[in-house]
Amino acid sequence: MSEAQDDDAKIPAPGWDAIDRWVGAHFGGQIPHQFTSRTAYELETQNPLPAVTVWATSAPAGWLYVTYGLSELFDKTSSDPSVSGFGFELSMRLPAAASVSSGERPPAWPLRLLQSIGRHVLSTGASFDSGHAIDLGASLVAPDSDGPQDCALTGLICLPDPLLGKINTAHGSLLFLRLFGVAPRELEILDGLELGDLVACIAELSPFAITDPARASFTEDPECSKVLRRYALGITL
Repeated sequence: MSEAQDDDAKIPAPGWDAIDRWVGAHFGGQIPHQFTSRTAYELETQNPLPAVTVWATSAPAGWLYVTYGLSELFDKTSSDPSVSGFGFELSMRLPAAASVSSGERPPAWPLRLLQSIGRHVLSTGASFDSGHAIDLGASLVAPDSDGPQDCALTGLICLPDPLLGKINTAHGSLLFLRLFGVAPRELEILDGLELGDLVACIAELSPFAITDPARASFTEDPECSKVLRRYALGITL
């Protein structure tokens, strides 16, 4: 994927514009990094989603990735007027070591991950929703990428994005689904919870649902392991 440049000859894209306006309203005029695909909607390629934007976050410092292309960006083609495309876009939030400087570029490895999930959805028609679990069977961080090569996270939990929520566009509604990276034992426990308990459990473990590819399993942390065990036993606060 390549970072986009300004283009005066824009194709009308009311769905795209709606995402830009909604996400941008949460970041006070910040100009995001936007990575566009030269092979948009070509399902045999690595980058079938038209774009992924990345916003610098604060408190805590990090990055928020948002996909474009699982909802209807340009024209209305699906039969349900109330839902845009598959009805969702993906988001993922990563930490940064310190405050993000204006010239700093976000990690590239999540772009490949988001594109691979997008390709699966577009090619199979399989949709995701809040509470769904994804077992990748391998590290979130691909080999030889710019992420930690010893990443212990091999699965993802889908949550309603705690910042972006759900919006209506000209082509129908769409939900922003936050992907939260988890280790194998965490995935096993969290996949067995009802949605309300799942959201509450992750809120205790990571209030902003931040995927930290460098962290160890929560089961190795005394306090976090207590939280997981409590929810696994059905004991909620």
